[in-house]
Amino acid sequence: MRWTTYLPGHFELARGTPVDYVALERFHYRAGRPATWAGVWVVRHVDHDVRRVVAVAVLSYPCVAGAARDRALGLERMGPRERLRFVNANVRTISRVVVHPQFRAMGLASRLVRAACARAGVRWVEALAAMGRVHPFFARGGMREVGVTPKGMVYYLYDREGGK
Repeated sequence: MRWTTYLPGHFELARGTPVDYVALERFHYRAGRPATWAGVWVVRHVDHDVRRVVAVAVLSYPCVAGAARDRALGLERMGPRERLRFVNANVRTISRVVVHPQFRAMGLASRLVRAACARAGVRWVEALAAMGRVHPFFARGGMREVGVTPKGMVYYLYDREGGK
């Protein structure tokens, strides 16, 4: 996907690699890399044939324990093995979204969220956001806020079959 803005050149949204994330990881508030990699999407700024990764989203395999997910999807009554099989087959997690500081406030994060949700290959995509209320790009990207964890993280969920 390609689009233009007030900047010279244009933007491209495409599949990426973990190397693309590494190029921007220093701009993410949380240290360390995602534990798993199920997919990477990037936004590149292209100007005079110079391509530069300016935003990245990482889709990961979900952790097994997720009280907010269990409530939202009605998984509380499943046994541990059944829950593990279900989650691995049907859920992915947006574990990182990073936008280079020079390109923030342009809607790139919500575009990446929409792309990750649309191309995840599973019914549900989830995200936990420490700053979800301050920076609601998950909601702008088509996810719905389901609840808040005891630690104040906002839990978002996208249902491919149910829309938001």
